[in-house]
Amino acid sequence: MSHKHVDAKLIGIVGKPHGIKGEVNVMLLTDYPDSIVEGSALYTGDDCSEKMIIEKIVLIRKKRGETAVIKFEGINDRNGADGIRGSELYRSPEQSPVLDSGEFWIEDLEGCAVWLDDGTVLGKVEKVEEIPSNENLIIRLENKDLEINGASKGLFCVPFIDDYIKSIDIIEKKIILKKIPEYI
Repeated sequence: MSHKHVDAKLIGIVGKPHGIKGEVNVMLLTDYPDSIVEGSALYTGDDCSEKMIIEKIVLIRKKRGETAVIKFEGINDRNGADGIRGSELYRSPEQSPVLDSGEFWIEDLEGCAVWLDDGTVLGKVEKVEEIPSNENLIIRLENKDLEINGASKGLFCVPFIDDYIKSIDIIEKKIILKKIPEYI
């Protein structure tokens, strides 16, 4: 990969070294940790040009999510492991798990137009905020005719739960809400 592909998926961040043989702790940011296997390639760098092959991986399940201890080819001591600390790890689209029909990556929601069920355009999803209980859509209000109580600097939050989301069309980049949250 010579440049960061739009579909490159951030799957983890390298933490501190684990031991003295070049292993590192990795905070995993994927819902598919079992798909990260020995022999597969991950990419780092601003343009995802640095290829790193997984030599060994041990998944660790914790209350707060998955972590892993990973040994990459060519990193054989603690100094080398410390040198990649803080690196973001990306997976190429070709190595990503195949999603079933109707499934999507959470980051695919960013940029989607948001509508009310009655056809009123609200705005676009600026980002998706992940909190322990659920994800929240942070929506930039683009409809100047609407006034939404609680909107701050043109942004408002909608919990990504069935109470508020009627439908999602990732291909058309369109989300239809049942209603705007009452507490806003």
